[in-house]
Amino acid sequence: MGVRRSEETCERKSRHGHNQPRFTFCDISSSFIARTSACLDRQSERKGLNITRIIPITIGVSLAAVTIYLSMQQQIGELAIADEPTQSVAKSTSSTDSPSVTKEGPQAATYVGRQQCAECHRENFEQHAAHGHASTFSEVAETDLPDIFDQQTFDGGESYGTYQYSKDSSGNLTVSLLADESPSNLPLQYVLGSGHNARTILTLNRASDGVTEGIEHRVSCYPNQRLGMTVGHSEKKATRDLEKFGDVTRGELTQRCVYCHTTTGILTEGRIDRLVSNVNCEKCHGPGSEHVRQARELKDPPPYSVGDAAWDVESEIQLCGDCHRLPRSITKQELRDYPNTLARFQPVGMLRSKCYLASNREMKCSTCHDPHQSVHGISQHAHEQKCIQCHDSNDSSHTICPVSAEANCIKCHMPVVPQEQDIELHDHWIRVHED
Repeated sequence: MGVRRSEETCERKSRHGHNQPRFTFCDISSSFIARTSACLDRQSERKGLNITRIIPITIGVSLAAVTIYLSMQQQIGELAIADEPTQSVAKSTSSTDSPSVTKEGPQAATYVGRQQCAECHRENFEQHAAHGHASTFSEVAETDLPDIFDQQTFDGGESYGTYQYSKDSSGNLTVSLLADESPSNLPLQYVLGSGHNARTILTLNRASDGVTEGIEHRVSCYPNQRLGMTVGHSEKKATRDLEKFGDVTRGELTQRCVYCHTTTGILTEGRIDRLVSNVNCEKCHGPGSEHVRQARELKDPPPYSVGDAAWDVESEIQLCGDCHRLPRSITKQELRDYPNTLARFQPVGMLRSKCYLASNREMKCSTCHDPHQSVHGISQHAHEQKCIQCHDSNDSSHTICPVSAEANCIKCHMPVVPQEQDIELHDHWIRVHED
């Protein structure tokens, strides 16, 4: 998935394509309690009820009801708790973390893990294993990064200082600032990104108010084990000691980083509970336990794609765009100016392409991409055949390229757009370029 800017990796708001208003726990529970209390006041005037004994019971019941409701929201579009055996920074969790998330009702689907999918979908399973989605989130200690960074130094620039990296006997990696009395030996906990473009390091911190902060480290690892400035950090300035190690986000902003790089993971006071690393099958398809049950018990089980009979083109675009970004996540000025950095957000470009608009909005991500297969394992010729299926010179109803009807589609209409740190991305605003 490549390296992220701090403001690009973590979306300004967690938006999931829903049009209805979003309410917090406090919004719902406070409203419920207020209405109930008002009703009890009226009843007490008539019947002399003891309100001081009733209100605590009412509040407890209402909070419990709202908690149950919020805990049962679907993973796609909400933050979910997985039922799969998971990794966690914490060795134990509270009882509120233990129930599995269901789609609806007590018998609805729960998470089963990608190994279960492999029983029947071996080809997709093996293709996914070579896809960037299969390696989007890891603990640093489980990678080769401690060996790459160990004993290296890196100049973070003015107002930052020089970083010194060390690996301990357990394989844990830490960073300190030379000749600096501010926080030292900061642990480098998680790595985001497959490594095709970059791997960026994330450390979690529990702030004094209990909110989880995320420190996106100022230094990333690029191909061929090269250390370099994290994309988007070159113009930043540290305003407090912790920011000398990188860009600091907190709360929902940090949760979005984890959300888009994992199947499930809930930030709780500086740790990740119910962590299922990487973008696996159930991140897109949803909890699979009911599908697995039907496949094993029924001779002719019903088809299952994303676990929703109402799935359509717009649903797919919303799903992919949830993390790869949609126009609503981009500022109006960026949409107008279309800077090179927008090549990072493929759905934004596709949705303004004539190919999409002329398709009666039937074109979608999987029109050209197999979501299980890495684009890096597909030849340019195979990619261009996707173009020709809609621009076939043998079909008089198709629009045919007057320059080259059989080749060089991508080079001309989806050229490479250089990014920071020698990263190259193809522009998905498919069009005729003036140059």
